[in-house]
Amino acid sequence: MSTHSRTAAAWEPVAEPIAVLGVGVEGRSTIAYLLSHGARRIEALDAKVVDGLPPSVETRFGEGYDRDLERFATVFRSPGVRPDHPPLAAARARGTRVTSALSLVLSRCPARVVGVTGTLGKGTASSLAAACLEGAGVRVHLGGNIGKNPLDFLDDARPEDVVVLEISSFQAMDLAASPEIAVILRTTSEHLDWHTDTAEYRAAKAGLVAHQTADDTVIFNADSEGATGIATASRAARLAFSVAREVDTGVFVRGDRLVRSAGGREEVLPFDASRLRIAGRFNLENVAAGVAAALAAGARPEPVCRAAERFEGLPHRLERVIEAGGIAFYNDSYATRPDAAIAAVGAFEAPLAIILGGSEKNADFGPLAAALAARPNVVRVALIGATAGRLAAALAAVGPTRFPAVEHETMEDAMEASARALPGRGVVLLSPACASFGLFANYKVRGERFRAKAAEIAARLM
Repeated sequence: MSTHSRTAAAWEPVAEPIAVLGVGVEGRSTIAYLLSHGARRIEALDAKVVDGLPPSVETRFGEGYDRDLERFATVFRSPGVRPDHPPLAAARARGTRVTSALSLVLSRCPARVVGVTGTLGKGTASSLAAACLEGAGVRVHLGGNIGKNPLDFLDDARPEDVVVLEISSFQAMDLAASPEIAVILRTTSEHLDWHTDTAEYRAAKAGLVAHQTADDTVIFNADSEGATGIATASRAARLAFSVAREVDTGVFVRGDRLVRSAGGREEVLPFDASRLRIAGRFNLENVAAGVAAALAAGARPEPVCRAAERFEGLPHRLERVIEAGGIAFYNDSYATRPDAAIAAVGAFEAPLAIILGGSEKNADFGPLAAALAARPNVVRVALIGATAGRLAAALAAVGPTRFPAVEHETMEDAMEASARALPGRGVVLLSPACASFGLFANYKVRGERFRAKAAEIAARLM
């Protein structure tokens, strides 16, 4: 496998004084990285007080933290701050360079970078790509929106390595550089409480490919209008992936096999979907994307495909927790959108009792209700949280259903009732279609509570 062809030897220095606007996890990593590379004039700016910063860093917290940004030569925007935030726009107009931690990574990284974005599956596809590359013997660094800030490992990256980054719309929106390999997953609409509309959301995603060249590669979901549209914004070579149809150039699913096509020729890859350890045919989209990315990075097909088959999935993403007495418990707490819950429901043919609900994101539950009503294996729907009433109304609107929809005070009560409702076998699925707040601190806490209760119920069934 070849090494990275670009060089980070001629780094553009970061002009001082420097402001870091927004001092969360990314802001702290940005400050640490800049200090380790010789920066001396850094100011941390945030609406709230932030403790534990290095003593050499000046601070301005609270009201007016973002005023007079034009006095800085460089401002690092954290993902939660919009690029058109008026003080930022004013500073940019007066010559201040506004950038981000991710732009710094992409401009300095000595390794080849695979950047993954989209609405659904970013974490799974990023982790799959990393696992496929590692299975082929490549030294991989995985980070970005999935958890680890790439600035924390940038100095450890070598030209022969590959860096895989999950990238959100907030991060991609104003990038000053692009990855050599960009992966665009199924893209619909999300975060409309932050983006002005769907068009802006998709335009933000397109920022990932805005600086690609003809020497780069963009891999896109050919079954998604949103992903296809973003790919057209790139000047890179295009590789499609699809689970629904054959593509001329890229990777597609034929039965249980993956096929790579190029120049009118096909290669059946050494992959068998029946050996996959992750549930749900929808996950074949993530597999195809991850395999295509690893192959585009130069890895050999056989170890890549074996690694894809062995991939166990991520916590809280359709995670098989435990099975006892014929009943399996699946934790899909990360499914905070109706379309994610629809995909999860479609992964099962066994009798299914699903737990829905949580805090309000003002999503349309109509398609989810229709999907549940159309599935003959759904035997019960348990509703929890602030959205229980709206979910019940959406189910009532589709007409009489074969299953009851029952509201519960707690998730644990919902799990007990769901397990009792199954006919001696089946699946209890937590796929809430809603955020967790109100009942839980976050989706991870919700998933961990599900795991604990599942183990308790399973112990009684054994």
